[in-house]
Amino acid sequence: MLFLTGCVWLGLSGYAGSEDELRSVWLRFHELGLCQSLDAVFAFEPGALEVWCVVEDEKAYARLTELVEPLRSSYRISLYPTRPTVEKKSPEDRDPPPSLWNNAELREYLQDPFVKGTGGISIRSPSKPESGDADVFLKQRMTMFAEQLLDWDRRMKRFGGELPELAAVAFGSPSSAELQSRAAAVCLEHAQEVDKYADRLMESLTRALPHGVRRGRAEGAKSQPSGSSPRDNATQLSAAVRTVARRVYRFVHPMSHTVGLVDLKEPSLLDSFRTMRRLVAEFQRSVKDRRGN
Repeated sequence: MLFLTGCVWLGLSGYAGSEDELRSVWLRFHELGLCQSLDAVFAFEPGALEVWCVVEDEKAYARLTELVEPLRSSYRISLYPTRPTVEKKSPEDRDPPPSLWNNAELREYLQDPFVKGTGGISIRSPSKPESGDADVFLKQRMTMFAEQLLDWDRRMKRFGGELPELAAVAFGSPSSAELQSRAAAVCLEHAQEVDKYADRLMESLTRALPHGVRRGRAEGAKSQPSGSSPRDNATQLSAAVRTVARRVYRFVHPMSHTVGLVDLKEPSLLDSFRTMRRLVAEFQRSVKDRRGN
C-alpha cells in the first residue's frame, strides 16, 4: 500500500504568473482542512499537477476533485488515490493497549462509571453495574481514551509536518503577494492547531503519568535567535512536533517493556510538550513580525 505522509510542495522554483492557480489549489486544500482527511503529496511541474493521496474520507476526496476540476482545461492534472483496506477488528483488538490497562494512575482516574474524560471524552455507564461488568466499562473508557489520544496525536503531527512547505511559499517563493499572504495565514492557523492539540494531549496524558513527573520545565530544543526567519522556525517546530508525536505513540504502544537509552536521554514527555509549545509561540511571533502585524 502506498503510504505518503504529510502534504509536500515539490519544485517551488520556476513557477510564476498563471500557474499560481495550481499553487492556489494546494493552499485551498489546507485552508479547507482537507489535509486532515487526505494524506497527500502534491508534485508540481510546468503546466502540470500530480497528487498522490491516501483516501481516509471520501467526502474530502470528492472536495479535492472539485477543486482541481476547473483547471483541467488549462493544466495537466492527475490524481492518484489509494484506499486502504479496512481490516475487521478481533475482540482482542477492541481491548485497550496493555500499556494503558496496566497504568495505575489511569485506572484510578477512569474507574468512576460517571467519569468525564479530558478534552470532551464523556462516557456514562449504568448507575449500578454488576460487579462482573466493572472491567468491561473500564476497558471501554480506556479504549476510547487511547483512540482519542492517537487521533489528536495524528492531527498535531499533520498540522506540524506541513509548516515548512507553507512557510516556504509564504516567505521564500516567487508567488504573488496575495498567495504569499494566504500561505502566511495558513501557517498561523496550522500553528494554532498544533498548540490546540498539544494542550489537549498534555491534559489527557497528565492523568496517565506518575505524579512525580507532572511538573517540570521546558528543555531540549534551543530557541531560535531573535529575528530568525519564519522558515527556520517552521523547520525547527516541525521537527519538534514529529519527535513529540512519536513519543506519544510510543507511550500508547511501547516497543518493549524496558526503558531504552533514548528514553533516558530525552526530557519527560510533558517537558517536551512545553518546549514544543514554546516553539509554536516563537514561530507565530516570527510570522506576525514578517507580516507587520
